[in-house]
Amino acid sequence: MGLKPAKGAYQLAALLSLAASPLGAQPASAPPPIPSPASAPYEIVRSDTDLEAAPDGRSWEVKELHYRPLTSQGVEALQKFTLSFTSGYETLAVRAYTLQKDGRRIDIPQNEMLQGHGDTSSPGFQDTRTLTVIYPDLEIGDQVVLITQKQQPVPWFPDVFADTENFSRKVAVKEASIAFTSQGKDGAFHIHTNDVESDPPVSAGGKTRHVWHYHNDGALILEPEAVTEIADLPHVAITTMGSWSDVGHLYADFVKDRAKATPDITKLASDLTEGVRDRRQQARILYEWVAGHIRYVDIVLGAGGFLPHEAADVLKNGYGDCKDHVMLLEALLSAKGIKSSSVLIRAGVNLYKLPPAPSPFVFDHLITYIPEFSLFVDSTARYAPFGVLPTSDAGKEVLVVKDAKIAVTPAVTAANSSITAASTVTVNPDGSADTETRFVATGAEAVDMRGMMAALPPDRDGDFFRAALGPGSDGKFQRNLPEKLADTYEFSARYHTAHLANMPGPGALPAALAYKPFSFGRLVGQTLPQTRASDYACSSGTFRDDVTATLPASASISIVPPTKSFTVEGAVLETSYENPAPNVLKEHVVLKMDRQPVCRAADYARIRPGLTEMMGALFAQTLYK
Repeated sequence: MGLKPAKGAYQLAALLSLAASPLGAQPASAPPPIPSPASAPYEIVRSDTDLEAAPDGRSWEVKELHYRPLTSQGVEALQKFTLSFTSGYETLAVRAYTLQKDGRRIDIPQNEMLQGHGDTSSPGFQDTRTLTVIYPDLEIGDQVVLITQKQQPVPWFPDVFADTENFSRKVAVKEASIAFTSQGKDGAFHIHTNDVESDPPVSAGGKTRHVWHYHNDGALILEPEAVTEIADLPHVAITTMGSWSDVGHLYADFVKDRAKATPDITKLASDLTEGVRDRRQQARILYEWVAGHIRYVDIVLGAGGFLPHEAADVLKNGYGDCKDHVMLLEALLSAKGIKSSSVLIRAGVNLYKLPPAPSPFVFDHLITYIPEFSLFVDSTARYAPFGVLPTSDAGKEVLVVKDAKIAVTPAVTAANSSITAASTVTVNPDGSADTETRFVATGAEAVDMRGMMAALPPDRDGDFFRAALGPGSDGKFQRNLPEKLADTYEFSARYHTAHLANMPGPGALPAALAYKPFSFGRLVGQTLPQTRASDYACSSGTFRDDVTATLPASASISIVPPTKSFTVEGAVLETSYENPAPNVLKEHVVLKMDRQPVCRAADYARIRPGLTEMMGALFAQTLYK
């Protein structure tokens, strides 16, 4: 509901205003991080925001942005912008032009701006309107100019205004200003800033005007896995909410009576739990029914971006978004006398802390808390067993709505999340290998493995193994049903590796003898940069790899690596090797990590030497002849 870049473009959203985030986003496993380019693809020549708001939540904003592409990647990113607004709540007017290097101005006619409905490719129902601006014949050094005038005559929540204007340090900002005019009593607005310069406020005619300035002459190449919280970015945050408790009470009133246990819901709860006396088991049955029977559909219809449907309607329709899932599950639980609460959460990657400025628009997802069992559950995480959160929900500061209190969801640990790969490898006389591997996963790892098996079409298994093991390879997974939400998930694979060893020898067996759906090296040190100035996301869990490899009878193993053990602040790595027969190798590697979701940059210099030693041990090779 704010200015957004075109799908697939280099990320611009962090540079623009943080607008209202509908609570309809389906959580997913975190994708692998996109490496930062060697140099920024574009820069912001000028960014001016002029914002005015009333305490009742109405607002008016004019924003003028000038971008300059510096590389061909920047040209591609800036050629198209898609802007969105919600009919009935917001209005949007746009002017756009290209300012070429030679000073010529090329206006983009209004009739060439593409209008559409919806701003997502996921299935859903939306009254979002979109406007797409295309800049033709854009070249390096030109300027893309975008001027938007947005009004919100109908606020999302009565008497609530909240907005955050922030800048990414990944892009140079030559000149930027943010002006905010408050109507009425200026004290109704709470203002939080970071790394911006402010002018003295000026009051006149019942209004107060604040102005801030920012510039960043050089783009900062962010470190791999860096955690970038809103509070750490250069920003101006303005809100009428005095505390996070106020946000909780606001949303509690907003969803009041949406989770009623109607007769149909009560009957369903009774039927599903017939003969089951254990209350935790009752809750599990109801959770699994919602997860398996209510199809996830993204719904953004007016205030529907924040307001769920009534539980009875969700049951009748058989579909809903995260808010609807939560309402129906709460109603089913209440029918059995089990209390629960909706929980506001940010499911975004590498976002763990709530910012200092309270706002209902910070959140993009809703899950459930069951205090009787001290459990957070997420029924839209289709492959998450009862009581297990996907990684995107774990270790996050959240707002429990009924208590109106901040809590922290359980983090992933070595005890609650694991994956074991047990492989039998037969190395053939031509150096190829035939392998059978059994995988057992628990916790968040089981959620990811179920998702992987569900997403991979069985007729594409061969392509998968060729990508993982190299040309000429092939294989097939034997899947258990991902939809069965047991505490563990097991599956197996049989596959052929075309080129594993140089036969006949002498030679060295590779450190990775069999496929496994994780990388020890990645888990231990991420990308292991020389230094870190920013806090970074860390992995936790238990990861095991047990391999028995049999070489051809004509070959014999001459040297095996020594057994080693390492402990580095929350990470324990053990490697061991056995040679029970001349041509047989047994390899055992286990990595246990209990780290906070966010590791501190201040500790990195001290622990990096130990991580480097671990990495070296993981590349140990076995020699044969």
